[in-house]
Amino acid sequence: MVDFTRPITHTRYKYEKKLKKYYHRVEKEILETPNTLRLKNNLEWEKNRYTDDHFISYSIKGNILPFWGGGISWFLVISGLFADDTFDGFGLYVYIFFCVLAIFFTVYYFTKPKKEQILNRRDGLITMTGFYWQNNITIPFKDCLFAYTTGGEDGTGAFNLQTIRPTQSWLNSFDDFGVGQGDCYKDMSFICWYMDKNRPLPPGTAFDAYRDRDYERRKAAGFPRPLYPSNIATPEATKEQQAERKRIGGW
Repeated sequence: MVDFTRPITHTRYKYEKKLKKYYHRVEKEILETPNTLRLKNNLEWEKNRYTDDHFISYSIKGNILPFWGGGISWFLVISGLFADDTFDGFGLYVYIFFCVLAIFFTVYYFTKPKKEQILNRRDGLITMTGFYWQNNITIPFKDCLFAYTTGGEDGTGAFNLQTIRPTQSWLNSFDDFGVGQGDCYKDMSFICWYMDKNRPLPPGTAFDAYRDRDYERRKAAGFPRPLYPSNIATPEATKEQQAERKRIGGW
């Protein structure tokens, strides 16, 4: 098992009351059955994900923005050298603007900190990426606030799950935190199911190797009641385990 424990960097939001009234908030609850998380090649490490009963870590390199931003900017800068009106009037200011952008994205690409997104089920923590050069942020999951994207005028890019970064400014930024479920409510359902360590692990072969160990841990604790609400049943792996949970835990 790989240890993805990260030190807590934040425990609250400076403008929490205001943010809790944010129109695009997504509450922490299980609304629907998420898609199963499958394990390929019987390995904990997948191409972009590590999965066990304590941690899920997503590989976030943060290269997409500087790659595309820098690539387009450098293309315009170089192509501008061959245009006749690049350095005439307003065209000069536009050219300087793209030169600055190209340098900015290039410097960022080579100097950005390591980007991580981690669900720490064992300790109840979530790690999100920082804004540009800001270090990664780790906050208790129970205190983390989520929202969804609004997308463009045609709805493209809408309803993707995001975490709200707990910055100390009134102007908060967001980290895209979708886990491949398709929309913000399924993503939130999966994350809450996984992060609720009083429930059994979510469905999927990615967790099968850990179900018995997780069951015995919860049984030793007396099957405490769930931490987050659910609109669907989250049963144990077997009928015998379900009956024992009901007898000991009462739910």
